[in-house]
Amino acid sequence: MEFNTLEDIKSLIQYRIDEGIRLEYKQELDSDNKEIAKDISALANTNGGTLIYGIKSQDRIPTDINWLDGSGIEERIQNIVTTTFQPKLEGMQVIRLPNPEDDSEAVYIVNIPKSPNVPHMVYNRYYIRRGSVSSPMEDIDVRSAMFGKGRTAALRYEIDQNSELAERTRKLIEQIYVYSPKDRAPVALIPFHTDAWNAVIASGLLYSLEDTVAEKLVEAYRRIHEVNSIIGWINMKNPDVAATPAEPSSAKHGTYLLSLLSNTLPRLNSLLKEIESLLPS
Repeated sequence: MEFNTLEDIKSLIQYRIDEGIRLEYKQELDSDNKEIAKDISALANTNGGTLIYGIKSQDRIPTDINWLDGSGIEERIQNIVTTTFQPKLEGMQVIRLPNPEDDSEAVYIVNIPKSPNVPHMVYNRYYIRRGSVSSPMEDIDVRSAMFGKGRTAALRYEIDQNSELAERTRKLIEQIYVYSPKDRAPVALIPFHTDAWNAVIASGLLYSLEDTVAEKLVEAYRRIHEVNSIIGWINMKNPDVAATPAEPSSAKHGTYLLSLLSNTLPRLNSLLKEIESLLPS
């Protein structure tokens, strides 16, 4: 959420909205440009957010406006970002909100977008938001930021392809399953894709995702590996039946592999679609 007006500022104070991963209050501008660059870059490197200069706070709760007296503050903030950020930060907005009773005083809102070009380095360091604090990135943070966007896009594409494949395979099985085993023609099924998933695991990106997304991804690809194992059996040997621990009650007589797939694919497809809606863009 962006803040653009004096009413927005008063509402933050009135409702005691505390600082968080996307919001920080500053009573005044830091004298050190490095601190300003650090705070802005940390927000850009995380999920974007808002930095407000001219707000008194206690225990991260805003208490009052602290009007800043001075000229050139907007230019200073813009200049710091222009000259210190690598790569360049696009879309940042600095808003000056003057004091209605004294135009020489103002509060400054810095709205920082979620950047598509993370991570941004300032003064040879990378920063990130951890809760309400801007702190240096660790190695896993930098690697996830550098490779995360591309790998997430690849994973999203792979999940979309697997979802489509699950539906096509289910429909094929429905067409085949109406025939008795002795009348069925041999079938060859396409295994599900796992290249993007393997890249995510190798890069450590999985550990930077939200727990809910990570857990669902692990569950989905566990099912995919099971399905690929069954498809491997069908493609290599094309057996009508096989004993499998997937359905213990049928272990005595075995169970039709196509039947196993038919039961598994709808659940898998539903899980894939849910993950696709949860993955960060």
